[in-house]
Amino acid sequence: MNSKNINIIINSLIVILEIIGFILVFSKLGITSLEYYTEDSNLLLLISSIIFLIYISKNKELPTWFESFRFVAVVSTTLTLIIVLTVLSWTTDLGLYHLLFNGSMLYHHTLCPILAILSFALLEKYENINAIKGLYFTLIYAAIMIVLNILKIVEGPYPFLRIYQQPISHSILWTIVILAITYAIALILKKVNGKVII
Repeated sequence: MNSKNINIIINSLIVILEIIGFILVFSKLGITSLEYYTEDSNLLLLISSIIFLIYISKNKELPTWFESFRFVAVVSTTLTLIIVLTVLSWTTDLGLYHLLFNGSMLYHHTLCPILAILSFALLEKYENINAIKGLYFTLIYAAIMIVLNILKIVEGPYPFLRIYQQPISHSILWTIVILAITYAIALILKKVNGKVII
């Protein structure tokens, strides 16, 4: 089986699993689920995999803008997985097993990010990836959610976004740490992209 067919299989799996995850989360939380970085980043991944499949199945060259879009989607969903493992597992009462394997989280926290990383590292090759661009979505999400929290339109939804429940210094520190993690992920993904084309 060549790399193109493997690519089609993996990205088809991503699309199917993303849709299952969204059906589960929308049935439980409705449109408010889009307050979560998890769902927003997975929506980017879903769209990018659909576009990817359309072009690769027709043997068409991917458009230049797609590189950045795909990169942002994979960085963002990877951040979702990393934050679950390193932050949410101890700052919430849900527990790591629940966060990784329960309901829609099995798909949006675990399976889809892992498949995206595998596809990006092993099967895709992009020439003009800029690690700074990997920060864009996280910066936009953070800016919007911080403003909405300041205005008390939403609360959280993550513990580190609840600015009225912690000192301002904690909010600033969390922002710096998460952006640093995002940038580190972007640098690593840029380095491993296309290193092993199977």
